[in-house]
Amino acid sequence: MRAGKHVQVEITLADSWADAAAVAEVQRETGFVCMVGHTRRFNPSHQWIHQRVLSGELSLLHLDVQTFFLRRTNMNALGQPRSWTENLLWHHAAHTVDLFAYQCGEPVATAHVLAGPVSPDLGIPMDLSIQLRSASGQLCTLALSFNNDGPLGTFFRYICDNGTYVARYDELVSGRDEVVDVSGVDVSLDGIELQDREFIRAILEGREPNSSVHSVLDCYRVLGDLQRQMG
Repeated sequence: MRAGKHVQVEITLADSWADAAAVAEVQRETGFVCMVGHTRRFNPSHQWIHQRVLSGELSLLHLDVQTFFLRRTNMNALGQPRSWTENLLWHHAAHTVDLFAYQCGEPVATAHVLAGPVSPDLGIPMDLSIQLRSASGQLCTLALSFNNDGPLGTFFRYICDNGTYVARYDELVSGRDEVVDVSGVDVSLDGIELQDREFIRAILEGREPNSSVHSVLDCYRVLGDLQRQMG
C-alpha cells in the first residue's frame, strides 16, 4: 500500500493482533483498498445463509464447525516445504471466527479455547477446541485438528430456528442431506472467484470491499485473546 498498490491479503492477515492492527493503520494512512481473503463470506453456500438471516427467514442459534487435516510436517498441499509455519489458530480458526460474527451481524462477545499438546517439530498445538458466543447469545463450537486421518477440510453445520444446513466450501445441503440450490445466489458458484471479483469491483468503484481489513479486524482481536489464553 505504501508503494501505491491496492492489496488483497491471503488469509491469514497476520499472526498477532499487533500486526493485524498495523496493517489496518497503513490502510487508513494510504487510502488504498486492502481486502483480506476471508473466502467464507463469498462462498455461495454461506451467502445463501447470510441472505436469509438478513431477510429474517433464518436466525442462527448454533454454528458447529469441524476443521480437520492431517498435517504433521510443515509441507504445503503440493508437498513443498513452507517458509512459514501453518497455524490452526491464526489461519484456519480465522475463517470461522470471522464467519460467525458475520452471520450473527455482531462481534464475538465471549471466546474460550482449549489446546492439545504442542508439536515438538512445529511448535504449535495440533488440536484446538474453541467456543464462541455473540452478544445476543448465539453459539459457535469449533473443533480443529492437524491429526485427522480421514475426510479433510471444513464442515459448517448451521443450526437455526427454521432449519439446519451443512456447508462445505461452495456446496450446501439441509440437515437431512438434501441438496440446496445455491445457483441463484451470485454470478458464479466459485467462492474464490467471487472474492476476486469483489476486490476488483471495490477498486473500480472506489469503495470499501466486503472483507476489507477493517471489517475483519475484530476477528484478529478475538484470535489475540485466544492466543493469550493458550499462553
